[in-house]
Amino acid sequence: MFVAVHSTSDMSSSPPTFIKGTCTDMCPVRERKLREKEGLLHLLELPIGTPLHPAPEAHPYLTVKSFSRSAAGQHTPYQDDLRPPAILYKTVCHLLTNIIERQGMEWCIVYDFVFDRLRAVRQDLVIQGLGSVDSIMVLEPTVRFHSYAGYRLCAEPLSKFDPTINRTHLLECLKQLLVLYDEVQLGCHDTPGTGARAEMEALYLLLTLGYSETLSRSLHLPRELREHHALKTAFAMSLAMWCGNYIRACALLPQLSPLLMCIAAQQLPLIRRRALQVMSCAYSSHNLTFPLSTLQTLLLYKTKGQVESDCRHYSILVKGNAISFWKGAFQPDTHGPCLHVECVDTVLQSCDLPKLLLHPAVDQ
Repeated sequence: MFVAVHSTSDMSSSPPTFIKGTCTDMCPVRERKLREKEGLLHLLELPIGTPLHPAPEAHPYLTVKSFSRSAAGQHTPYQDDLRPPAILYKTVCHLLTNIIERQGMEWCIVYDFVFDRLRAVRQDLVIQGLGSVDSIMVLEPTVRFHSYAGYRLCAEPLSKFDPTINRTHLLECLKQLLVLYDEVQLGCHDTPGTGARAEMEALYLLLTLGYSETLSRSLHLPRELREHHALKTAFAMSLAMWCGNYIRACALLPQLSPLLMCIAAQQLPLIRRRALQVMSCAYSSHNLTFPLSTLQTLLLYKTKGQVESDCRHYSILVKGNAISFWKGAFQPDTHGPCLHVECVDTVLQSCDLPKLLLHPAVDQ
């Protein structure tokens, strides 16, 4: 999981040649006409209330280029099929402002659409071999989107949302970002904002909670980053996990920024499993019980029903409003489901979603 920068080219070889995009719309004209003709426009690419029959017109200000897998024998993209950096960023802003809060549509559908179109944006980045600063501007909001979506949709069935796929793309984008940050720091580019990088470094710590490699990476970051509130809190939470202090890890979660809380909340099933396993040994007794309400508070369960459900999952006996731990009964094979957390839900209700996804937490 540890990220390191490695040179991938021989200094003596000539630099690769990349195509530079010239498309000035969010979707190339060629694709837009094809999808209009074949009736492949998405509802989120049409003005609200537009019927699907007869085949609607593709609007240049609403249609967004879709992701297309590379295949053997596929022709090299034309310049006018690729979007330059400014248009790529404009596309990201459109997706995370106008689309992300679209009313009257299930959010799983919105997620699938934005996921696909952001993937197409990243594909254009790679094909054009765009520089670090341009890539960072696109990847940062993409990481925030996947972080938020992972929490918002955590209770959805697999048929509607796959958390593993979402996490895979989140980690892929985040690792690219960390490498780009290191390149910018070592090169002659303008250094990215401390707040944005601190937020991304904190996200990586929380995604790899308790990993010694990521803790070590954080210790070698520049001083101004290490002293940023977001990074210090995430480091403390990861260190608590590494030390086995699971109650402290839970106590630190409400101190995080809203976006970081979304990621930390997705790690609670792991924290709870380890905490309950330790408690099954420490409080193992046929005569003594542990208050269910206390466990609910310590491990940030939203309801008593969630506590009871997790206890049943791990074969822990619940007696009314008390829990009877017994070390021989605990079943640690898989952790429980990811659940919504009251303190996170409360904070997100007052958040401006486009601002949360497009801008870093304020420097502290």
